[in-house]
Amino acid sequence: MAWLAGCALPARADTPAPAHLTQAELWRSPSTGWAPPPMLAQADDGVLDASTPWQTVALPHARPRAVATTAAAAHAPPEVAWYRLRVPAEALAPTPQGPRLYIPRWQTSGTVAVYANGRLLWQTRGSRVWSSTNRPVWIDLGGTAPAGAPLTVIVRMASQQGVGGVLSSVWAGPAEALKLSWRVRTLLQADGVAFSRGSYLVIGIFALVLWLTRQRRGEWLYLLFFLMSVFQLLSMLHYMVDSEGFGIADPWFAWLAYVAGALGSELCAFYFLCAINQLRLPRLRAAMLFYVAGLTVFTLPPLGLLDLNSALPALRLALVPPGLVMIRTGVWGAIKRRTWGSALLAVWLLLALPMGLHDLALQSYRGDIESIYLTPYVYVGLFTMFLLIAYTRYVRALDVAAQANATLEQRLAERERELAASHQRLRAVEREQTLLAERQRLMRDMHDGVGASLMSALRLVEHGDAARIDVPQVLKECIDDLKISIDSLEPTDADLLALLASLRFRLSPRLEGAGLALRWAVQDVPPLPWLDAASALHVLRVLQEVITNIIKHSGARKIAVSTAESQRGDTPGVEVRIADDGHTFAPPPEPALPPGRKGLANIRARVGALGAHCDWAPCQNGGTVFALWLPLQRPRPTAAPA
Repeated sequence: MAWLAGCALPARADTPAPAHLTQAELWRSPSTGWAPPPMLAQADDGVLDASTPWQTVALPHARPRAVATTAAAAHAPPEVAWYRLRVPAEALAPTPQGPRLYIPRWQTSGTVAVYANGRLLWQTRGSRVWSSTNRPVWIDLGGTAPAGAPLTVIVRMASQQGVGGVLSSVWAGPAEALKLSWRVRTLLQADGVAFSRGSYLVIGIFALVLWLTRQRRGEWLYLLFFLMSVFQLLSMLHYMVDSEGFGIADPWFAWLAYVAGALGSELCAFYFLCAINQLRLPRLRAAMLFYVAGLTVFTLPPLGLLDLNSALPALRLALVPPGLVMIRTGVWGAIKRRTWGSALLAVWLLLALPMGLHDLALQSYRGDIESIYLTPYVYVGLFTMFLLIAYTRYVRALDVAAQANATLEQRLAERERELAASHQRLRAVEREQTLLAERQRLMRDMHDGVGASLMSALRLVEHGDAARIDVPQVLKECIDDLKISIDSLEPTDADLLALLASLRFRLSPRLEGAGLALRWAVQDVPPLPWLDAASALHVLRVLQEVITNIIKHSGARKIAVSTAESQRGDTPGVEVRIADDGHTFAPPPEPALPPGRKGLANIRARVGALGAHCDWAPCQNGGTVFALWLPLQRPRPTAAPA
């Protein structure tokens, strides 16, 4: 290949140009040994004799190969050929990296050895059939010839009978000038194939994981890609083998690479094409499966029906029918689908036919011997198509997810608006209900408190019994009731002390008028979160009733109001205590209350509505202590007083 030869240009202007050896001398030896001698002087065929009939040939040079050989040929003595080349002294000029011998390609089934000035420099190892054919030979020539003297290089090729062999042209010169060409050819003929198949296998394993997680959805495309990556790796084993081999028996190596790997790849590729082009083709599928399965079983090494090593070119021809079916399927899919992906794949498959014919000719030592095998790159199109399909599906999934998110966001926004509107309506209804409840509470409280007191005083006055009551005192009590009802509407922010302060402000004039001294000993207590307007009114009414009873009935001269934290059982709370120095008061139990004594009943009913507790106890020095215990947490109220 001309462009690869162009890579062998000097790396620097002062680097000597390499010598391109396109001519050699050939001698077909009568030797029957496979192993090369360690020194040419020890050869058993007189290769160093002056009478040896060398024949000048042009390089590349090929010895013909039969399409198939007999099994006995593998055990027959080899056909030994010697090539002698002259390396000019200019190519061996000293450089920092030294001179190299570079053989782009050789091919045979047998052994190959390279000698310089009679010394063995390089030889193949491992299997005679599956050796490092696709790896260019790279030999260090440093110290092999005296300075300024030419060098004689001899190549020994021992080949299986009927297989023949090929030797490309040879390059000799500075490593600086030849290294790029050697690197590029090594990449194209061996390493690139290994790297690509390894990458495909990694992607194939990823596809297998996807298939295992999505097999319920019928995603067989991922499984086909995984199988195709495995079979492709097997079919390329002979491109990746080095001089040491893989340690696999030759028949099994041939079966894995040329039968199971190659035919399995074509079968998976065919089903892959049917899947992406949405083609059923039941008869063609069955025929392909029968052909591949039958040939795979027929060539199994344990059966011994065919010597695979002797029929390698014929096995290459066996790949042609499935290849033609693949091309037909790809073209038909492009016509049916009319998509750019199917069209590109069909064009690539059409190019695969001449590429395959090129490789058949190259394996038979016809055409440009120094070119590279192209079939390893045929499946690049299929693998690329799979990656495009996976990418397309991934992008489509992202779009679907984005659309779904947008739809969900839109629906969520609509639901938020609906919830906000519903919340506003509920707030309005709740506000109306709260106002209605407060209005009813105020009306009930004013009716039961202020209204009842005024109506009682009015009836007595109308019946001429005004002397029996203290009308000014009744009016003052009515005014106090009205003020307390109004105070209960003020926001308390769960602050019991603020509520007590408003009560003190309202009742101080009455206490002073009654001649009672007030000792205010309240302390900070925790807030009561449940202390709303209705609860505050209950607390105020209870304390008002207690203080009113002290003023009217106890004969006390002093009143003390205090607060403290208190715990009732396991329930924390706060306690309001009202102590006086008057007559000791012991309230009767609720069932024993005399008729008309509704004050105590109202106190107990309001305390029950608060979920609280109240008690009266005598003082040691006389008087009574009233204790109102209020829980910190929201209580479970009982029925409110009527």
